[in-house]
Amino acid sequence: MKKVYLKEFEIYKKSYQKSFWWTFIFSIIILIVCFTLSFFMADFFIKQTEAIAESMANDIAEIRGKEISELSDIQTFLVIFWNNIKVGAITVLLGIIPLYRLPSFFMVLQFIVIGVVFGGLSAMGHSVLNAFVFSFLPHAIIELTAFVYSVAIGSFINRNILTKIFFRKKKDSEPIGKLLKQSLRSYIFVVIPLLFIAAFIEAFITSRLSETFL
Repeated sequence: MKKVYLKEFEIYKKSYQKSFWWTFIFSIIILIVCFTLSFFMADFFIKQTEAIAESMANDIAEIRGKEISELSDIQTFLVIFWNNIKVGAITVLLGIIPLYRLPSFFMVLQFIVIGVVFGGLSAMGHSVLNAFVFSFLPHAIIELTAFVYSVAIGSFINRNILTKIFFRKKKDSEPIGKLLKQSLRSYIFVVIPLLFIAAFIEAFITSRLSETFL
């Protein structure tokens, strides 16, 4: 297993590193901008936060056919884990579409939502710091790392496909078979384990912290 992750680290440095950090830094900037805007557009951010919360509640209830309050911790964990696996997979697969940095923009949208939610909480008068520390940070730091890594994988696919289609530089791009094999390997050995850990923390730890401190 050690050899697997050493090899994956080499792949990361060669194929994913630039996209990973570009996406992460740009997304953080967008998040900060969205949060800052909440001080000038309070009503809008409150409405959007309420709409997002309602949508998330409906999605989870629809998946399980139950209200959120009726879900056990294990069911909540499975719902979160499965949903995040799908989001990560979609992010990677967007790389197949020959539009420049499409996976990155999909991830940026996730950070916009986060910025809007925390901006809305601030506009409502809630303690953003407490919400961030106790209901978001414990699982999100791992979850978002997994999603940004998914973006890096998708961007790797995207870059190679664009090179093949538009620049005709087949020598400078990876063969499709090798491309997909490497991407699947990275998703299985890096993204899925991170999402598993994040979902576990969110279901069993973050929920307890929220109940205790918020």
